[in-house]
Amino acid sequence: MAQAMLFEIIISSIVITLLFMALYYAIRAGIRDGIRDAQQGQRAGREPARERAATTAHLPDFRAD
Repeated sequence: MAQAMLFEIIISSIVITLLFMALYYAIRAGIRDGIRDAQQGQRAGREPARERAATTAHLPDFRAD
């Protein structure tokens, strides 16, 4: 009984370790790609939401007459 529990604990710890390693590499690759995109100026054309005009003057008139 103790042998089976020990085997299960070892297998579970190996699986959890592999899952966390895969998660680490996936997040690392995503961050690296995001940094590369930002450095190449691919996102320079986008206007951040905090700098957008708060007015609706640029919108056409949508009145229902």
